[in-house]
Amino acid sequence: MPPEDLWERLRKQPFEPFEIHLTDGTTYEVRHPQLVMVGRRSAVVGVSDLEEQPPFYDRATTVALVHIVRLEPIAA
Repeated sequence: MPPEDLWERLRKQPFEPFEIHLTDGTTYEVRHPQLVMVGRRSAVVGVSDLEEQPPFYDRATTVALVHIVRLEPIAA
């Protein structure tokens, strides 16, 4: 996935939470745009088990953009 596609999804107003789906079947929920940092070839995704405000992550993982298959909205 081009970094611009992920960047645009994160900057969409109003923000809509979504899932990142990877080639190996792994998914990551993105419930706040500040929990993802987009680079040229990878993205750092903050993962949290809580829906705190402000958003704090418990751990972070690096995802290669080439392995992102699709972005899907999270049902309300």
